[in-house]
Amino acid sequence: MKQSKNSSSILILIALLLFVFLFVFFMYTFLHEGGHAITGLLFGQSLTEFNVNFWNFSAHVGMVGGKLTEPQLAIRAMAGAGLPLVIWTIFISSVPRKTNFTLEALKVFSSMTVVNTLLAWIILPVLFLIGKAPSDDVTNFLRYSHISPFLLIFAAIILYAGGWKLFLSKIDGVRNEFLLLTTADRPSVTGGARATIPSMIIIMACFVVLTFAVNGLAAKSMLDKNSPPQDFVPVAQIDLSTLAYPGETLAEFSIEKSAYVGVFIAVRNINTTYIDLRVTGPDGYSSIVLHGEGFNAFQDGGLWEENLAPGDYQIVLTSHQSPGTVSVYLRTR
Repeated sequence: MKQSKNSSSILILIALLLFVFLFVFFMYTFLHEGGHAITGLLFGQSLTEFNVNFWNFSAHVGMVGGKLTEPQLAIRAMAGAGLPLVIWTIFISSVPRKTNFTLEALKVFSSMTVVNTLLAWIILPVLFLIGKAPSDDVTNFLRYSHISPFLLIFAAIILYAGGWKLFLSKIDGVRNEFLLLTTADRPSVTGGARATIPSMIIIMACFVVLTFAVNGLAAKSMLDKNSPPQDFVPVAQIDLSTLAYPGETLAEFSIEKSAYVGVFIAVRNINTTYIDLRVTGPDGYSSIVLHGEGFNAFQDGGLWEENLAPGDYQIVLTSHQSPGTVSVYLRTR
Protein backbone atom coordinates (compact mmCIF):
# COMPACT_ATOMS: atom_id res chain seq x y z
CA MET A 1 0.00 0.00 0.00
CA LYS A 2 2.82 2.35 0.89
CA GLN A 3 4.59 1.53 -2.38
CA SER A 4 1.40 2.29 -4.29
CA LYS A 5 1.16 5.71 -2.61
CA ASN A 6 4.80 6.42 -3.46
CA SER A 7 4.21 5.49 -7.12
CA SER A 8 1.15 7.73 -7.20
CA SER A 9 3.13 10.64 -5.75
CA ILE A 10 5.88 10.18 -8.33
CA LEU A 11 3.36 10.18 -11.18
CA ILE A 12 1.74 13.36 -9.85
CA LEU A 13 5.17 14.98 -9.54
CA ILE A 14 6.14 14.02 -13.13
CA ALA A 15 2.79 15.17 -14.53
CA LEU A 16 3.07 18.52 -12.76
CA LEU A 17 6.63 19.11 -13.96
CA LEU A 18 5.63 18.20 -17.53
CA PHE A 19 2.76 20.69 -17.38
CA VAL A 20 5.04 23.46 -16.12
CA PHE A 21 7.55 22.58 -18.85
CA LEU A 22 4.80 22.77 -21.52
CA PHE A 23 3.51 26.06 -20.10
CA VAL A 24 6.98 27.64 -20.18
CA PHE A 25 7.76 26.56 -23.74
CA PHE A 26 4.39 27.71 -25.06
CA MET A 27 4.65 31.09 -23.32
CA TYR A 28 8.24 31.58 -24.44
CA THR A 29 7.33 30.79 -28.07
CA PHE A 30 4.31 33.11 -27.97
CA LEU A 31 6.33 35.97 -26.48
CA HIS A 32 9.27 35.37 -28.83
CA GLU A 33 7.11 35.54 -31.96
CA GLY A 34 5.04 38.28 -30.33
CA GLY A 35 8.17 40.40 -29.97
CA HIS A 36 8.84 40.14 -33.70
CA ALA A 37 5.18 40.83 -34.53
CA ILE A 38 4.77 43.84 -32.23
CA THR A 39 7.90 45.60 -33.49
CA GLY A 40 6.97 44.87 -37.11
CA LEU A 41 3.50 46.35 -36.57
CA LEU A 42 4.96 49.40 -34.81
CA PHE A 43 7.21 49.97 -37.82
CA GLY A 44 4.26 49.89 -40.23
CA GLN A 45 4.25 46.27 -41.37
CA SER A 46 1.22 44.01 -41.75
CA LEU A 47 1.02 40.64 -40.03
CA THR A 48 0.13 37.74 -42.35
CA GLU A 49 0.87 34.77 -40.08
CA PHE A 50 1.47 34.11 -36.39
CA ASN A 51 2.73 30.54 -35.97
CA VAL A 52 3.60 29.33 -32.44
CA ASN A 53 4.15 25.62 -33.23
CA PHE A 54 7.01 25.10 -30.78
CA TRP A 55 6.55 21.30 -30.82
CA ASN A 56 7.99 20.95 -34.35
CA PHE A 57 10.35 23.95 -34.18
CA SER A 58 8.48 25.75 -37.00
CA ALA A 59 7.27 28.82 -35.08
CA HIS A 60 7.53 32.03 -37.09
CA VAL A 61 5.67 35.19 -38.04
CA GLY A 62 4.86 36.49 -41.50
CA MET A 63 5.27 40.25 -41.95
CA VAL A 64 4.96 42.26 -45.15
CA GLY A 65 5.15 45.91 -46.20
CA GLY A 66 6.51 48.80 -44.22
CA LYS A 67 9.85 49.08 -46.05
CA LEU A 68 11.82 48.83 -42.81
CA THR A 69 15.23 50.43 -42.52
CA GLU A 70 18.21 48.34 -41.41
CA PRO A 71 18.07 49.70 -37.81
CA GLN A 72 14.37 48.78 -37.66
CA LEU A 73 15.09 45.29 -39.01
CA ALA A 74 17.80 44.89 -36.36
CA ILE A 75 15.33 45.87 -33.60
CA ARG A 76 12.76 43.44 -34.98
CA ALA A 77 15.34 40.63 -34.95
CA MET A 78 16.34 41.42 -31.35
CA ALA A 79 12.75 41.74 -30.11
CA GLY A 80 12.20 37.98 -30.32
CA ALA A 81 14.61 37.36 -27.47
CA GLY A 82 13.98 40.72 -25.83
CA LEU A 83 10.28 40.44 -24.99
CA PRO A 84 10.52 37.06 -23.17
CA LEU A 85 13.54 38.37 -21.26
CA VAL A 86 11.63 41.46 -20.11
CA ILE A 87 8.56 39.42 -19.04
CA TRP A 88 10.75 36.85 -17.24
CA THR A 89 12.59 39.64 -15.39
CA ILE A 90 9.26 41.07 -14.19
CA PHE A 91 8.05 37.61 -13.13
CA ILE A 92 11.21 36.49 -11.32
CA SER A 93 11.52 39.85 -9.56
CA SER A 94 7.94 39.77 -8.29
CA VAL A 95 7.65 36.19 -6.91
CA PRO A 96 8.70 35.54 -3.30
CA ARG A 97 12.03 33.90 -2.51
CA LYS A 98 10.16 30.97 -0.97
CA THR A 99 6.84 29.89 -2.40
CA ASN A 100 4.83 26.78 -3.31
CA PHE A 101 6.21 23.84 -5.28
CA THR A 102 4.59 24.77 -8.62
CA LEU A 103 5.92 28.32 -8.58
CA GLU A 104 9.38 27.04 -7.64
CA ALA A 105 9.27 24.71 -10.65
CA LEU A 106 8.11 27.64 -12.79
CA LYS A 107 11.04 29.71 -11.52
CA VAL A 108 13.53 27.00 -12.50
CA PHE A 109 12.10 26.07 -15.92
CA SER A 110 11.45 29.66 -17.00
CA SER A 111 14.95 30.71 -15.96
CA MET A 112 16.61 27.79 -17.72
CA THR A 113 14.63 28.54 -20.89
CA VAL A 114 14.87 32.32 -21.07
CA VAL A 115 18.35 32.93 -19.67
CA ASN A 116 19.93 30.10 -21.68
CA THR A 117 18.57 31.51 -24.94
CA LEU A 118 21.16 34.24 -24.43
CA LEU A 119 23.82 31.61 -25.13
CA ALA A 120 22.90 31.91 -28.82
CA TRP A 121 23.85 35.60 -28.64
CA ILE A 122 27.26 34.55 -27.28
CA ILE A 123 28.01 31.57 -29.55
CA LEU A 124 26.53 32.63 -32.91
CA PRO A 125 28.55 35.88 -33.17
CA VAL A 126 31.69 33.71 -32.97
CA LEU A 127 30.38 31.56 -35.82
CA PHE A 128 29.43 34.75 -37.69
CA LEU A 129 33.04 35.91 -37.50
CA ILE A 130 34.26 32.72 -39.20
CA GLY A 131 31.41 32.58 -41.71
CA LYS A 132 29.74 29.51 -40.20
CA ALA A 133 26.66 31.04 -38.54
CA PRO A 134 23.22 29.69 -39.54
CA SER A 135 20.39 32.06 -40.36
CA ASP A 136 18.94 33.20 -37.06
CA ASP A 137 17.76 36.28 -35.19
CA VAL A 138 21.32 36.77 -33.99
CA THR A 139 22.89 36.73 -37.47
CA ASN A 140 20.06 38.92 -38.80
CA PHE A 141 20.72 41.40 -35.99
CA LEU A 142 24.44 41.46 -36.79
CA ARG A 143 23.76 41.78 -40.52
CA TYR A 144 21.37 44.72 -40.15
CA SER A 145 22.88 46.55 -37.17
CA HIS A 146 26.51 46.31 -38.35
CA ILE A 147 27.49 46.12 -34.70
CA SER A 148 30.78 44.45 -33.78
CA PRO A 149 30.27 40.75 -32.96
CA PHE A 150 32.70 41.20 -30.06
CA LEU A 151 30.54 43.96 -28.58
CA LEU A 152 27.45 41.78 -28.91
CA ILE A 153 29.22 38.87 -27.22
CA PHE A 154 30.27 41.12 -24.33
CA ALA A 155 26.74 42.51 -23.88
CA ALA A 156 25.22 39.02 -24.01
CA ILE A 157 27.67 37.71 -21.40
CA ILE A 158 26.73 40.57 -19.06
CA LEU A 159 23.02 39.84 -19.53
CA TYR A 160 23.56 36.10 -19.12
CA ALA A 161 25.49 36.50 -15.87
CA GLY A 162 22.98 39.08 -14.61
CA GLY A 163 20.07 36.75 -15.37
CA TRP A 164 21.52 33.89 -13.34
CA LYS A 165 22.45 36.26 -10.52
CA LEU A 166 18.84 37.46 -10.36
CA PHE A 167 17.59 33.85 -10.36
CA LEU A 168 19.94 32.83 -7.55
CA SER A 169 18.73 35.78 -5.48
CA LYS A 170 15.17 34.44 -5.70
CA ILE A 171 15.78 30.86 -4.50
CA ASP A 172 16.98 29.33 -1.24
CA GLY A 173 20.22 27.95 -2.67
CA VAL A 174 20.73 25.64 -5.69
CA ARG A 175 21.00 22.48 -3.53
CA ASN A 176 17.79 23.22 -1.65
CA GLU A 177 15.98 24.00 -4.90
CA PHE A 178 17.12 20.70 -6.43
CA LEU A 179 16.04 18.75 -3.33
CA LEU A 180 12.67 20.49 -3.35
CA LEU A 181 11.95 19.50 -6.97
CA THR A 182 13.12 15.90 -6.58
CA THR A 183 12.04 14.88 -3.07
CA ALA A 184 8.87 16.89 -2.40
CA ASP A 185 6.11 14.92 -0.67
CA ARG A 186 2.59 14.63 -2.05
CA PRO A 187 0.94 17.27 0.19
CA SER A 188 3.46 19.96 -0.75
CA VAL A 189 3.20 19.11 -4.47
CA THR A 190 -0.59 19.01 -4.65
CA GLY A 191 -1.02 21.97 -2.32
CA GLY A 192 1.02 24.21 -4.56
CA ALA A 193 -0.73 22.84 -7.64
CA ARG A 194 -4.19 23.68 -6.30
CA ALA A 195 -3.08 27.23 -5.65
CA THR A 196 -1.26 27.86 -8.95
CA ILE A 197 -2.25 25.44 -11.74
CA PRO A 198 -5.75 26.95 -12.32
CA SER A 199 -4.19 30.37 -12.92
CA MET A 200 -1.63 28.89 -15.33
CA ILE A 201 -4.37 27.05 -17.24
CA ILE A 202 -6.39 30.27 -17.57
CA ILE A 203 -3.32 32.18 -18.77
CA MET A 204 -2.46 29.51 -21.34
CA ALA A 205 -6.07 29.31 -22.55
CA CYS A 206 -6.20 33.09 -22.98
CA PHE A 207 -3.02 33.07 -25.05
CA VAL A 208 -4.26 30.18 -27.20
CA VAL A 209 -7.45 32.14 -27.93
CA LEU A 210 -5.34 35.23 -28.60
CA THR A 211 -3.23 33.23 -31.07
CA PHE A 212 -6.33 32.23 -33.06
CA ALA A 213 -7.64 35.80 -32.91
CA VAL A 214 -4.34 37.25 -34.16
CA ASN A 215 -4.21 34.75 -37.01
CA GLY A 216 -7.79 35.63 -37.91
CA LEU A 217 -6.89 39.31 -38.13
CA ALA A 218 -3.70 38.45 -40.05
CA ALA A 219 -5.70 36.51 -42.64
CA LYS A 220 -7.92 39.56 -43.23
CA SER A 221 -4.88 41.78 -43.84
CA MET A 222 -3.43 39.51 -46.52
CA LEU A 223 -3.54 40.42 -50.17
CA ASP A 224 -5.48 38.45 -52.79
CA LYS A 225 -4.29 34.88 -52.26
CA ASN A 226 -5.02 33.85 -55.82
CA SER A 227 -2.89 36.27 -57.80
CA PRO A 228 0.46 38.00 -57.17
CA PRO A 229 0.81 41.78 -56.78
CA GLN A 230 2.06 43.87 -59.69
CA ASP A 231 5.72 43.61 -60.76
CA PHE A 232 5.98 39.95 -59.68
CA VAL A 233 7.14 37.54 -62.39
CA PRO A 234 6.56 33.75 -62.41
CA VAL A 235 9.70 31.73 -61.70
CA ALA A 236 8.35 28.23 -61.05
CA GLN A 237 5.21 26.13 -61.28
CA ILE A 238 5.43 22.74 -59.59
CA ASP A 239 3.13 19.72 -59.73
CA LEU A 240 3.68 17.99 -56.38
CA SER A 241 1.95 14.82 -57.58
CA THR A 242 4.80 13.88 -59.94
CA LEU A 243 7.60 13.43 -57.36
CA ALA A 244 9.00 14.50 -54.00
CA TYR A 245 11.28 17.55 -53.75
CA PRO A 246 14.15 17.03 -51.27
CA GLY A 247 15.59 20.55 -51.18
CA GLU A 248 15.02 21.47 -54.84
CA THR A 249 16.24 24.91 -56.00
CA LEU A 250 13.32 26.41 -57.92
CA ALA A 251 14.92 29.75 -58.79
CA GLU A 252 18.10 31.73 -58.22
CA PHE A 253 18.62 35.49 -58.15
CA SER A 254 21.33 37.99 -57.25
CA ILE A 255 21.18 41.52 -55.89
CA GLU A 256 24.08 43.96 -56.07
CA LYS A 257 22.99 46.19 -53.18
CA SER A 258 20.57 45.92 -50.25
CA ALA A 259 17.02 45.80 -51.57
CA TYR A 260 13.53 44.61 -50.72
CA VAL A 261 12.76 41.29 -52.37
CA GLY A 262 9.31 39.75 -52.58
CA VAL A 263 8.20 36.16 -53.11
CA PHE A 264 4.54 35.34 -53.73
CA ILE A 265 3.34 31.74 -53.53
CA ALA A 266 -0.01 30.32 -54.66
CA VAL A 267 -1.04 26.72 -53.93
CA ARG A 268 -4.04 24.88 -55.35
CA ASN A 269 -5.70 21.56 -54.51
CA ILE A 270 -2.90 20.77 -52.07
CA ASN A 271 -2.99 17.90 -49.60
CA THR A 272 0.50 17.19 -48.32
CA THR A 273 2.07 15.80 -45.18
CA TYR A 274 5.02 18.19 -45.47
CA ILE A 275 5.95 21.29 -47.49
CA ASP A 276 8.65 23.89 -46.86
CA LEU A 277 9.51 26.76 -49.19
CA ARG A 278 12.26 29.13 -48.14
CA VAL A 279 14.74 31.71 -49.40
CA THR A 280 18.40 30.87 -48.72
CA GLY A 281 21.47 32.96 -49.31
CA PRO A 282 24.93 34.04 -48.17
CA ASP A 283 26.29 33.57 -44.64
CA GLY A 284 23.79 30.79 -43.94
CA TYR A 285 20.77 33.04 -44.55
CA SER A 286 17.46 31.13 -44.55
CA SER A 287 13.92 32.52 -44.22
CA ILE A 288 10.63 30.62 -44.39
CA VAL A 289 8.14 31.59 -47.12
CA LEU A 290 5.71 28.72 -46.48
CA HIS A 291 5.84 25.81 -44.05
CA GLY A 292 3.10 23.26 -43.47
CA GLU A 293 2.62 19.77 -42.06
CA GLY A 294 -0.67 18.06 -42.76
CA PHE A 295 -1.40 20.99 -45.10
CA ASN A 296 -4.72 20.75 -46.98
CA ALA A 297 -6.24 23.60 -49.00
CA PHE A 298 -8.24 24.12 -52.19
CA GLN A 299 -6.63 27.53 -52.73
CA ASP A 300 -4.14 29.38 -50.59
CA GLY A 301 -1.18 31.68 -50.92
CA GLY A 302 0.87 34.38 -49.34
CA LEU A 303 3.40 37.14 -49.74
CA TRP A 304 6.92 37.17 -48.25
CA GLU A 305 9.06 40.32 -48.26
CA GLU A 306 12.46 41.03 -46.78
CA ASN A 307 15.28 43.55 -47.05
CA LEU A 308 18.17 41.39 -48.29
CA ALA A 309 21.90 42.11 -48.26
CA PRO A 310 23.85 41.88 -51.54
CA GLY A 311 24.57 38.34 -52.68
CA ASP A 312 23.29 35.24 -54.44
CA TYR A 313 20.00 33.71 -53.27
CA GLN A 314 17.93 30.62 -53.97
CA ILE A 315 14.25 29.71 -53.58
CA VAL A 316 14.29 26.15 -52.24
CA LEU A 317 11.40 23.69 -52.01
CA THR A 318 11.23 20.61 -49.79
CA SER A 319 8.02 18.63 -50.12
CA HIS A 320 6.59 15.13 -49.98
CA GLN A 321 4.94 13.75 -53.10
CA SER A 322 1.25 14.62 -52.85
CA PRO A 323 -1.66 16.21 -54.74
CA GLY A 324 -1.44 19.90 -55.51
CA THR A 325 0.40 22.57 -57.47
CA VAL A 326 2.67 25.35 -56.29
CA SER A 327 3.24 28.56 -58.25
CA VAL A 328 6.09 30.87 -57.23
CA TYR A 329 6.50 34.51 -58.28
CA LEU A 330 9.48 36.80 -57.61
CA ARG A 331 10.13 40.54 -57.41
CA THR A 332 13.69 41.77 -56.96
CA ARG A 333 13.32 45.43 -57.93
